[in-house]
This record gives sequence, structure tokens and C-alpha cells, in this order.
Amino acid sequence: MQRSTYWIGLLLLAFFAFKLLRFQTLAYTYNDMYAFLQMSCSWMDGRPFMYENIWGYHHKIHNYYTVVLWGPLCRAFGVYGLFAVQTLLLLVSYGLANERLARRDVPTWARYAFLGVMLLGPVSFWLNDHPNIGWHTELTYLPAAILFALALVETSRPATIVAGLAVVLIKEDGAILGALIHLTYEGVRFVHGQPKRPLWQWLATPRFWLIGLGWGIVFVVGMAWLGYKNNFAEPRLQQALNLIETNIGTLPFWRQTLLLVGQSVLLLLPVLGLLFWFGSALGSPVVSNVLVMWLVGILVLTGLNFVQSSHYYGQPLFNLVSLTWPPRFILLWAFSAAFLTILLYEMGGSFQPVVKLPLGLIGGGLLALQVPLLYLARPDFPSPREWAATLRGRYHAEKNPMYLQAGDLAVVRCLADRLPPRSNVFAFDFLVPFFHRHYGIWPTGNQYRPADVALLPIDDPQGLRKVLPMRQPYQVIRLTAYNLYVSAPYERAVKQCIR
Repeated sequence: MQRSTYWIGLLLLAFFAFKLLRFQTLAYTYNDMYAFLQMSCSWMDGRPFMYENIWGYHHKIHNYYTVVLWGPLCRAFGVYGLFAVQTLLLLVSYGLANERLARRDVPTWARYAFLGVMLLGPVSFWLNDHPNIGWHTELTYLPAAILFALALVETSRPATIVAGLAVVLIKEDGAILGALIHLTYEGVRFVHGQPKRPLWQWLATPRFWLIGLGWGIVFVVGMAWLGYKNNFAEPRLQQALNLIETNIGTLPFWRQTLLLVGQSVLLLLPVLGLLFWFGSALGSPVVSNVLVMWLVGILVLTGLNFVQSSHYYGQPLFNLVSLTWPPRFILLWAFSAAFLTILLYEMGGSFQPVVKLPLGLIGGGLLALQVPLLYLARPDFPSPREWAATLRGRYHAEKNPMYLQAGDLAVVRCLADRLPPRSNVFAFDFLVPFFHRHYGIWPTGNQYRPADVALLPIDDPQGLRKVLPMRQPYQVIRLTAYNLYVSAPYERAVKQCIR
């Protein structure tokens, strides 16, 4: 095993520790991650398949099937199970990529540049951290895409089938990503084997159309299955297309779209830098064909993200959940990672370090460039002060200290330990992370069962008392900043936490 693989393992373990610290300092209080926790293990608790208390029957919204595989870990360890799965998948994919490329005699400088800039650089760290939310199942596209690319180049049919299925079952748009990676593999082999032939001749080969149509059928079947589960009601896709049709002639729509495309391009600049760098080591005309294939893939995925993002057009946080939102941008980054994996595996042995500048300077420059690009493209990227506060174990700066008083938090921690893990809790935003091993309830009216326990601020700034979904009968216990609502079966457990 390469020594660098051990370093990758240490860095990913440090990332795992950082995720735990971020979570414990209440940096992940938005609801998506907790929805994935619930839908992953609902089938193990006598609830409907992939049911969660925010949107309800989530399998009718997305084909998020791989999340069910993590159910046992999530049921046992809550959110820590998700973080462990994410870290393990990254470790396997990054480690295998490093080992396989080393065996192919890819130049060390090219392998390290790929690993450092693409897989372990700031953009990958930001994507996998997913600021404010913490985890989305789409984040597993990155390791799945790398594993699929490795299975293709190693010509292992069983591994290709398993990895391809993983890509498809992450979400319904995984078939598009899988198609582009598969076509990239065929295209790179065509260019490598016949460098003097124009790329368009590859488009005329039966294999190109067979692969493209095959993956197209998989995508259509997935969308049809989603429609069937939803009784063919108006799907999100149709709603997004309607919003595009309504707003496509307006200046604000195009202004926002161009801004988001520009931000997406900024985040892709390090990838483009790697492609030009590696291309210079291959020489023309190979480099032009390689760039064309990558650009086509990026355009297709950007178009896909544009349509999906339009579903949220007009909402206050549209810019944050659009093209550069981690669960969307990960498609572009995962495709790029798979693309570079295939390129290095198939052509890396022919690389020549022809660039006159020191190789370390180029790689270091591409690595460092990502930090200012992230601050330009993502307003939610944590500031240096926030990073420092997290490392000191301080609660997230956005959290009002009035709702985080020591006496209240002591009771909250005790409740989180003493309440049965499968109980139902309706908690104020700041307190949601403490109850990650319970079935959290949000004020959407979609809870499967009413709350056994609820914790709401006394001043109730969000008006949560109006939608309090408490199990009857219950009593109210006043804390310093919170009212604690307790149903009769849980009174004894709660009183053990009240001093």
C-alpha cells in the first residue's frame, strides 16, 4: 500500500472528527439531514417506507434508495452513523483511486495533484461538510462516481454493475451522471487509441448510441416509477418547467441565472486548471478532444441542475439552493473526479512534465485558489472566525445565547440520554441536534405520530405553540428559556432530569 494512502486515511479521519465537532457545536440545524436520518430507518421501526416527519412519504418525491442501506447505523448511532458512512465511502474511493493510479505508473506529480486539488482540496471539503445542513445523500455521488470509473477502467463487470447501481440508486438523476461517466470512459479510450481521428467519428459508432440509449432508458424508467408512486400528480419536474416558462422572459430571472452560472464556473476553475495541466503533458490534438468531452458533460449537468433549481425560483433562499448548492454542484464535481480518474488511468503513463514552472508551485496554486473562489461563490461558506470558534468547541455564532443557557442545556442533554431513542420530540431549532437519535418533528403537519415531548421557547418567536402536535394528556414544566411539554408516559423520565 502506498504511503500516501495512509495520509489520505488520516486526513479523512480528521475530517470525520471535524464533522462531529461541527455537529456538537450546533452548526447543522437545518432539517434535511434529519429527514434523511428518519427515512433511512423508518422501515425498521414499523413506520411506512422512507417516511419522515417533514415532508411525509419521501419516496414519492425522490428515488433516494441507497439511504436505506445506512438504516442500521443511523438507528444505532443517529447522525454519527451518516458521518461514518460518508467518511468510509470517501476513504475507500480515494484510497482505491490512489492505489490503482500508482500501479498504472501514473507520474507521482499528476497523481498527487489529482488527489490534493480534486479530492482533498477546499472545494471537496466544502462539499462534504455541506455547511448549515451537514449531510445530503447526493454527497455520496462523489465516492460512487470514482468507484464506478475505477470499475470501468479495471474492466470488472461485477464491480461495474454494483457501482453503476449505486450511482443510479442515490437519486433519480444518477442515471444521467452514470451515462456521462460511462461515455467518458469510451470516449477517452477512443481518443487514446486513435488520436488522429476527429471526435465526431466516435459519435457515429454503434457503441456510443447503445450506451447512451441504455442509460436514457434507465433514467426514463426511474422518472416513470417516481410518477407512478405519486399517482402521476404534477411532479416537481413539471412544476420546475412551468416556473421556467413563466419567468424565462424576465430580466431578474436571467440576471440570477447568469450570476449562478458564473459562480459555478468559478468553482470549476481548479478542475479546468488540472485539465490544461494534464493536457499539456499529453499534447495536441488529444487535449482538445479531452476538453470537449469534459465541457459537454459539464453543460449537460449544469442544464440538469438549472431545471431542478428552478423549482425553488422566487423563494428567499433560491440563490443558496441553486446551481452551487452542494447537493447540486456535487454532480459536476463527481463527474469531474470520475473524468480525471479515467483520464489518468488510461493516459497517465504517457504524461511528460513539460510545464516550465515548478510542479509544486502549480499544484499549490490550484489548491490555494479554491479558498477565495469559495468565498466568492458561496455566501454560506464559514468565515475564518467561524472556523476558529468551531475548533474551540463554541456554539455556532448565529445561535442566540438566550436559548443556550447552561441550566436548560443540562436538562436537554439529560432528556436526550433518558428518552427512548424511538420517541417523538418536537424541539426548537437550536435543540434539534441533541435529539438526533429520536424522531424529530417539524411544524409541517406531517408527523407520523404526535410528540411525546416538546421544548419550545417561552417567548415563542416562531409561533410554534399554535401548531404544537403534543400527545394527550400532557403537562408543562417551565425551564429558564423554554417550556417543556411532557406526555403522561414520559413524566417519570423527564422528572429525573429536572433538579
